[in-house]
Amino acid sequence: MDNILITLPKKSKYISTLRLTSSSIASKLNFNVDSLEDIKMLVSEICIFLIKNFEKNEKSLEIKYILKEKGIEISITDKNIEEIEVDEENMSIMIVKSLSDEVKIEDSTVTITKNIYL
Repeated sequence: MDNILITLPKKSKYISTLRLTSSSIASKLNFNVDSLEDIKMLVSEICIFLIKNFEKNEKSLEIKYILKEKGIEISITDKNIEEIEVDEENMSIMIVKSLSDEVKIEDSTVTITKNIYL
């Protein structure tokens, strides 16, 4: 099980870089094309949610990938805030919950799990 840690500025112009990186990492685990698209969407929506709802951006976003035998866990931490307050009606949160196998929101971190189904 490998861990990968990436730090990026909290700016929307870096979301495409993160999408590509996430897809590349997940492809090494043999996710199918649909699941790779889901992972790119998940990462995008979490970042969009953090950028739009928590404007403070002096510090970076920290993205941690935990590669597992049958899936991937991705944690995105906003270093600018202490706690994420979630509106369950928020479109980004609804998308993330519908595409993930598991979603955890704790303190300033959103963690999603995506499993490989063969």
